[in-house]
Amino acid sequence: MTRSRTQPEKNCKDCRGQHYVLKNPAGRVQAEICACFQCEICGGRGQVFAEDETGVSFMRACECAGLKKRLDSFNNANLPGKYLETQFDTYHPIGSQANKLALKTARDFVKDFEQKPQSGLLFMGTPGVGKTHLAVSILKALLLEKGVNGKFIDFFQLLSDIRHGYSQDLSEQAIINPFVHAPVLVIDELAKGRNTEWELTMLDQIISNRYNAADKVTIFTTNYTDEVSEPGHKKKSKDTHVEFSRNDASRSWAGEETLEDKVGDRIFSRLAEMCRFVKMEGDDFRRSMAGKSSPRSSGPGKKH
Repeated sequence: MTRSRTQPEKNCKDCRGQHYVLKNPAGRVQAEICACFQCEICGGRGQVFAEDETGVSFMRACECAGLKKRLDSFNNANLPGKYLETQFDTYHPIGSQANKLALKTARDFVKDFEQKPQSGLLFMGTPGVGKTHLAVSILKALLLEKGVNGKFIDFFQLLSDIRHGYSQDLSEQAIINPFVHAPVLVIDELAKGRNTEWELTMLDQIISNRYNAADKVTIFTTNYTDEVSEPGHKKKSKDTHVEFSRNDASRSWAGEETLEDKVGDRIFSRLAEMCRFVKMEGDDFRRSMAGKSSPRSSGPGKKH
C-alpha cells in the first residue's frame, strides 16, 4: 500500500516526516529520500500523464520530483560531513545576548528570504562561538526547505584546491566558477591565511563577481572584527548593541588586526555594502567540551 506524498509518515524514526535523511558517506553531507516515502500519484516513477488544452497527452514531472530536485541541489552544496546534524535547534547561545540575537537574525534571514530582498550576513567572533554553525544552518534550511541552490566553501580549502588545480592544468576560474555563480554562497574562515597578494586576488575575484550580481547572496564567517578599540575605550557593535573593550573576549579576535587590515580597503568596503555584520562573543565551545569524557555528551550537532 502506498502512502500519499501529502501525508508524511510522522512516526518514521529515520526522517520524522521530512521524507529525507542526511548521511555522511564520504566526508560530505548527503541527502537521500527516506525508505518510508512513496508517492501515490506517480508510484515512484517521477512522471505522470497530463493533457494540454487541446486534449493531447504528454508526460510531465510529478509533484514529488521537486523533493528529488531539492535533494540533488543539497548534495552539490559541498557541505563537510562534520556538519551532518548542524541546524538551528542544536545551537545554544548560552549566556550571551549577542549570540541570541545572532540566532534570531539567522532564523529571520531564512524566514524572510523569499518575501524581501536580502543582503548577505557576515558573522564575526572569536573561535568556537557558533559562527559556522549558524551559517551552515541557514544554508541547509534554504536548500532543503526553500529549494534554493547554494554552496559552502572553506576559503582556506578553496585556495588549496586552486593551487592543486594548477598542477593539473586547471585555471583558478574553472575551480571558483561554481562558487561565483551559486545563488547563495557560504564562505567560511574569511581572511584566514597569510593573505598574500595572490590570495587576496582570488578573494577579490569571488567577491567582485558576487557584488556586481544583484541576484546572489553571500554569507561569511571570520575570526576578525571590523574595528579595534583604543586603550581604555569601548567599541559598540552595530548589530548586537553589545559593547566590547580591550579587556574582554574581543581582544582575542586574531590579535589587534582588523578584518580591513587583513583583506584591504577595497574588499572590506564591498563586504560592508554586501552584508550585515553580525557580531558574536563568548567562550570557545570546542575548548569547553575538550575535557568531557565522551564527544557525544554534548548531544548531536552542537559543533560550533
